[in-house]
Amino acid sequence: MSFEANPRNEAWKRLLPLAPHDARAGGSADDVPSISAFVARQREHFKELTLPTNGLIVLLEGKKEVRFGIDRYLYRPGEAFVALAGAVMDVTNFPDTLSEHYRALFVRLPRSLMIEAARRWPQFSNPVSPPHLSRLPVDAILTDTLIHAVGRGYGSGQSTVSQPLAQHRFLEIVLVLAERGAISLTPKYAEQSFADALRQFIRHRLHHPWTAAEVAQHFGCSVATLRRRLLAEGQSFAKLLLAERMAAARILLTERGAEVADTLAATGFASRSHFAVHYRRLYGETPSSARARAREPTVPI
Repeated sequence: MSFEANPRNEAWKRLLPLAPHDARAGGSADDVPSISAFVARQREHFKELTLPTNGLIVLLEGKKEVRFGIDRYLYRPGEAFVALAGAVMDVTNFPDTLSEHYRALFVRLPRSLMIEAARRWPQFSNPVSPPHLSRLPVDAILTDTLIHAVGRGYGSGQSTVSQPLAQHRFLEIVLVLAERGAISLTPKYAEQSFADALRQFIRHRLHHPWTAAEVAQHFGCSVATLRRRLLAEGQSFAKLLLAERMAAARILLTERGAEVADTLAATGFASRSHFAVHYRRLYGETPSSARARAREPTVPI
């Protein structure tokens, strides 16, 4: 086998026996913690993938590309990341060029587990959510914790322990992730607000001409209910959508030096003048000025 990973961290290779073959078919109930193996011999692409629960994805072989809104992430063997329930992503799995296999583990972290973790360890409460899809090295501690969670089923990917004991062992995984800032154990994390769920949904395709009716249909409610739920959280559909688009535009212009026209296309603004008015009102400068400043060469001190 060939692995494109950091040679200084070999602990994760002990997880390879957990993924001898693909075990994603069937799966577990959404409210039960579990570890499943994802194995493929061909490139896989999943458009607008939505996870039913929070999950830890651990790369063991090949590569995984995740596109979330305007951001692109590439993960290699020995790396992991946490994905939140409801987040819409485009995911591509690439087999290793030599072994021709893609292998990964999906650790299901259901809502009930997160609520229990928040109750046990309030010291890890943080009103600020951790960076989305941030890269997490799979070191010896995380590796040992994952193996312990599987129990006597190590090597087959299936646990033979009781459900209460399995929950206790999976809580260890949550604790490791919380200690490393990969997840937040605030009640807001366990009980996601409607506005946050809506942000995750529209952030994946900011260029789309979203309407309240289309979003309400996705959430299985009427437009009136959608507006009422947002109002209860001090939000409105129009303001929330505008805020998400402006935040993404700010990143594209000031951090990536994108063309203004490309920024408009990526964030769903049909009118350049309308966009410029909002941008200047919010950030105190024109989009062109922001881009020009971002592209100025850095002078070494």
